Amino acid sequence: MRLESNWIIRPFRPDDAPAVRRLIEAVWHEHFHGHPDSFVRDFIYSRLSDVDNAETMYADRALFLCAIAESAIIGTGAVKRLDDRECEMVRMFVAPIYRGRGVARAIADGLISFARSAGYDRIRLSSNNALTASHRLYERMGFQPTAPWDPDGETYSRYYALRI
Repeated sequence: MRLESNWIIRPFRPDDAPAVRRLIEAVWHEHFHGHPDSFVRDFIYSRLSDVDNAETMYADRALFLCAIAESAIIGTGAVKRLDDRECEMVRMFVAPIYRGRGVARAIADGLISFARSAGYDRIRLSSNNALTASHRLYERMGFQPTAPWDPDGETYSRYYALRI
């Protein structure tokens, strides 16, 4: 089924939190519900407080974007401040039927543009090892593999950085 590109990207609004949470949980469930390691399987469910508190978590030189189609949230992505020079790209999720249509790329481009205008020199991100399509996108955008910043993080994730 071919869908038209009838989506837009806009900043997160406080009333988006429940729908954003549902999207993130659904995508995580899609990829990891049968994972043999409960840490991976349940990882996302206890780590969504930033969505519930997005107005404060993404207020300081940060940005949370939503892709919208037919009044539904079909994609998300955010950058959060780490320090004066570096930010982290997080919450990159796209609904299955909208993948391959440029939604993730548009969100990432918007976040990189914001990071550049906010004065950051570097964006970092981590992505679960199983999300190979995401890795291809990040690499096409110029992100380079980097050492993990989480202890033993390479067990589950790949780490990337982009100089901007």
